[in-house]
Amino acid sequence: MLTIRTFRPDSPDYEEIRRLYDANFPDDERIPWNRLTAQLSQSRIMHVYYDEDTLIGLSYVFIHKDIAYLGYLAVEENLRNQGYGSKILQSIRKELSDCRIVIDIEVVDKNAENYEERKRRKDFYLHNGFISTGAGYYFYHVDYELLSANGIVKAEEYRDLILEHWGPIAANAVFRKIEQ
Repeated sequence: MLTIRTFRPDSPDYEEIRRLYDANFPDDERIPWNRLTAQLSQSRIMHVYYDEDTLIGLSYVFIHKDIAYLGYLAVEENLRNQGYGSKILQSIRKELSDCRIVIDIEVVDKNAENYEERKRRKDFYLHNGFISTGAGYYFYHVDYELLSANGIVKAEEYRDLILEHWGPIAANAVFRKIEQ
């Protein structure tokens, strides 16, 4: 049974949660841990997921108006492909049923070194009720595609969201239409 806890800096699993975060996202795609945890609030939420006492994963969501940006979703590597990621997404979609939920993933590019990983990631989200918005953006040498659930999030809305979330640096993102 999946148990959900809101992350707190005094969590007894603090180091294990930080390790999970660091291990699952490239350095250039991670908000520095101290900044991420210092900014947690009602609109910036990190949940930690357990199966009994076993740490399963984490999620980080930023809420802007009626849009929830799922910035990070991680499942322990040795527990993947056991349905935990889908259970976490179901939980997030239930909790945020009044919000449109948006994620950004690396564009599935057949020439990318990690093509299979990108394809699996996109298939996972599509299988869990997300759809392509038809929009993407280029930021810090990474080409992203936007997927959403509970309704479409337009590129302009996403731009407003990331400007609030990341600050002025987000103005450097170049948006474009994604070929399907």
